[in-house]
Amino acid sequence: MNNFAEWIETRNKNWSNPVGFLSVTSINWLSEDPQTFTDVTGKWWAIGHEVYTDGFEGQGEQHWTVKVRDEFTVPMTGGVLEIASRGGQIVLRPRHSDSPALKAFKGISVFEYDPAYAVVAELVEVESNIAVTSSAGDLGISYDSPGKLVFDLHGERVELTAFTRPDPAVLWIIFRDGSSGKSTYGTGRSVSAKKREDGKWDIDFNLSSNFPCSYTDFATCPMAPRENHLTVAIEAGEKTPEFRNTLEGVVPQGY
Repeated sequence: MNNFAEWIETRNKNWSNPVGFLSVTSINWLSEDPQTFTDVTGKWWAIGHEVYTDGFEGQGEQHWTVKVRDEFTVPMTGGVLEIASRGGQIVLRPRHSDSPALKAFKGISVFEYDPAYAVVAELVEVESNIAVTSSAGDLGISYDSPGKLVFDLHGERVELTAFTRPDPAVLWIIFRDGSSGKSTYGTGRSVSAKKREDGKWDIDFNLSSNFPCSYTDFATCPMAPRENHLTVAIEAGEKTPEFRNTLEGVVPQGY
């Protein structure tokens, strides 16, 4: 339970970040034609992964090179500007520390801790590379998988494809379940598996986390691969957020 309280505190700190995802006020895909946007100064365009601006923060022409699938931020009045490579295109995401979504955030909504959702899994090893679509469509993303984590939950045999992390003692899972689109966000959530001394893996679904796309239209989050769409309901971890950040403003959401 102490770990659960610490996890909630960490998640709240993450969402409250003054230049985190709740500070994003728009997502803008650049082209070779100069464009202007209401929430960032200057004209912007991109040729391949070369990004150009004229008039940003009252300055003249500036230029950056963005590495493929990389991102960085530059300071601007009231926050930072994220410049990112997604699916071979360049994205601008202004991050304003006074954004309406940040003001609306009062803490994550979670289920009560239920030890029944802390399971022990075995890894069935089949190495592969899995294509994963995003909330913004196919961005050419794929992840390496060491195989499937297999366990029992509510009398059902469950198999979930897991993805490798830099730490070999941790695996990452993106999943949908029977609660998705009801009490939890529709496109799914993520959870980590931690390796035990006996070679099995601990998965605590009470620590299931929402992606930024659960809160905002201005994210490009990975979506659960088809094989990780479960019928069993996992009513543990983060619930559907109470609001959503859209071009029309912050609106209530829920199921």
